[in-house]
Amino acid sequence: ILRDIHGRTFNNTSDNYMLPADVAEHSRLDLQHEMLKRRRGGLFYAPQAVRRALAPRDGSRPSILDVGSGSGSWVIEMGRQFPHAEVVGLDLAPANLSSTPPSNCRFECDDANLGLLHYKGCFDVVNASCVTLGITNYRKFMDEVVEILRPGGVFLTVAGDMQIYDENHKLVPLANEGAPGFTYTVRLIHGILDAMRVRHCGPGIDAYPKIYGWLQDQENVWGDIGQKILYIPIGPWEDGMSAKDKQISELMGQDLLRLFQSARPLLLSYGWFEETVDKWSAGAEEEFKILKNKYYIRV
Repeated sequence: ILRDIHGRTFNNTSDNYMLPADVAEHSRLDLQHEMLKRRRGGLFYAPQAVRRALAPRDGSRPSILDVGSGSGSWVIEMGRQFPHAEVVGLDLAPANLSSTPPSNCRFECDDANLGLLHYKGCFDVVNASCVTLGITNYRKFMDEVVEILRPGGVFLTVAGDMQIYDENHKLVPLANEGAPGFTYTVRLIHGILDAMRVRHCGPGIDAYPKIYGWLQDQENVWGDIGQKILYIPIGPWEDGMSAKDKQISELMGQDLLRLFQSARPLLLSYGWFEETVDKWSAGAEEEFKILKNKYYIRV
């Protein structure tokens, strides 16, 4: 179920998701997991709702599904935090686990785009973290989440829009190389987005800003909905940052740099020359090193 593309290992199940499934990429996802955990102060928001949904009960075992489980870190940590619950990680490719997961965790290889209704009424919590790139129809996916949740269930979703924001939280436009405002970081991001739009069969890549509105459309099925918008600095450039905030921003910067490496096969497959991609990547790495840009990622 794996294949090699430009020296990186990819899933062989779906052409829609064009980021690797190898140890290097799962290491990046571990960084991302750690960054989000520190920024949230835990594995999830809405802790009261999650703990209520997963409370021990007679007659059935609480169950959790992580869609796009990647490296498996969230699954394993949830398994340890809720040892009485069953935790299932679903992904296109196997997780590269460095140790044996808790006995209440298991991993399944499947494509969520093919449908989830075989899980109808099976879960109390469904988590989908940073997977919009791989979901071809996120609105349909959300309707299926409703079907696979039990009454009182909780849907947790985390999404970033893969674009760059300036210190005033304004979107940074793409400038031509050599023009005022040009940076390799923004050039790379736009190159990746362009390539992903060509490769994807559906609108998943542009779903991020619509998710909360879709939750509101589903309002009659949810007891409560909410969102948190986070602007996470790329590198510790803000004044007066705490040690924790510096760590989070450094993890965000490392996550993005590793994403650029993971996206190299995608950019080459799209048609960019190897010399061009390497030049962009080296330029972005230098910009990160000297904290040239005061940038945020919005989540």
